[in-house]
Amino acid sequence: MAIVSDAATTSSEEQRRAAGPQVWPPGTQLVGGSANLKGSSLRPFFIYNSLSRSVEEFIALDRDRVTYYSCGPTVYLRQHLGNMRSYIFADTLKRALEFNGYAVRHVMNITDVGHMTSDEDAGEDKVEKTARAEGRSPQEVAHFYRDLFLADLNVLNIEMPEVICAASDHIADMIALIARILERGFAYVAHSGVYFDVEKYRGANRRGRLSRQSLDEQHAGQRLEHAPDKKSPHDFALWVLNQPTHLMQWDSPWGRGYPGWHIECSAMAMKYLGATIDIHSGGIDHVPIHHENEIAQSESATGRPFVRYFVHHAFLVGMEGAKISKSAGKFPVLEDLIRARVNPLAFRLFCLSAKYRSELVFSIDAVRAAERNLYYLYGFAASAPVEEADSPWTQAYRERFQAALNDDLNTPEALAVVLEMVNKAYRDNDRRICGTLKQFDRVLGIRLAEQFEYLKRLKVPADIQALIDERAQARSKKDFGRSDELRMQLQARGWEAKDNRDGTSEYMPRWN
Repeated sequence: MAIVSDAATTSSEEQRRAAGPQVWPPGTQLVGGSANLKGSSLRPFFIYNSLSRSVEEFIALDRDRVTYYSCGPTVYLRQHLGNMRSYIFADTLKRALEFNGYAVRHVMNITDVGHMTSDEDAGEDKVEKTARAEGRSPQEVAHFYRDLFLADLNVLNIEMPEVICAASDHIADMIALIARILERGFAYVAHSGVYFDVEKYRGANRRGRLSRQSLDEQHAGQRLEHAPDKKSPHDFALWVLNQPTHLMQWDSPWGRGYPGWHIECSAMAMKYLGATIDIHSGGIDHVPIHHENEIAQSESATGRPFVRYFVHHAFLVGMEGAKISKSAGKFPVLEDLIRARVNPLAFRLFCLSAKYRSELVFSIDAVRAAERNLYYLYGFAASAPVEEADSPWTQAYRERFQAALNDDLNTPEALAVVLEMVNKAYRDNDRRICGTLKQFDRVLGIRLAEQFEYLKRLKVPADIQALIDERAQARSKKDFGRSDELRMQLQARGWEAKDNRDGTSEYMPRWN
């Protein structure tokens, strides 16, 4: 993973970008990528494409090499759990593609300037608003919340993208892209900024390709009031001018100012992935404005398709059915789960328990239910024969797991296959499935492989072993009241007990 800026870009990287996304050096190994792909046989992988509003077979522009851009955070507050569902989804999609033999070059942005408190052009810059409220510089705010975000990614075992790019490090790229749009006649300069001419771009059709929404259906009263010198209320800012109180500004050919939010993603996506990219993901709230605008400005500059597959995920909602968002005031964050002594990876498993295109209702109890499945799998790791080859019957589960993933990333079905396989291993007393579980965890990302290694080395503390021994005696005497008391003592000290049907018990730490 690299957090990059203009200054950090190498000449070889510049040459690769200039050649376009279809040129990859032979034998390239990407961070987090799949193994050697020579001679690999790719299976059909289907995903819902928001452009066509249908599930389509995914076919990469360059055979088994995928260019993937996912919308990253605006770093003005801590990312809430609704945001984290988005990043778990992006990570899972990438892992599923790698599971199928693709090498994925994943780029994610960090917005640290230009995102207004409205997703349109109105309001105050989100980072600047927090900076004023906290008495810090915008850079201090952005770096502080960026670091918290990266730490949360690590806790949730989300693989870092190959490139993480901050908007403020790529101002020159945005200015160059805006200049190209102006040259092609799809933008104009006004007193308040450089604006994209939406009506000229759309023409007589007036309907957005992604949102399918007509300009006549859009209510743009706030934007019209915000910038009365625009040709049309539907036009959006590429570069904002004549805002002297704004804390973050740069020189440009049109005057001192700062970029609009939408231009950032186009400039950075094309810089690192080329004019046409395979996959662009984000939340469904990005469809009508942000991603629609990205398409317009990118394709007007290049004359080429910008994105081949737009993939959007649904919201995480509260018990009341409302979207979990920062604007709602109090919102749950990862630290809340940790304070409640819930393993953070249970939240990852919780997200995988629903289809990405379905709303997911959040509650601590729901995450605790997912945690039981997490420890069910961890408990199996405590007794599994890691060194032995897998039993032949696991092949059928591999096939079913992959089939579920390739059916529009059906993670609930894939997870059900995993749990069914472990249940069969217990039921038939044939636990030779560790290799298959490790393969599955390449997608699940719940650190099962680490559990296998950890539990091999684990030395149980003497006081915990004494409780385990006493509980074994109580169970042998059928003193189940005392057995339950000892279970609670173990739980209070951070250890879980799992009683098997054959009369044996397994013990493991909750936090490891």
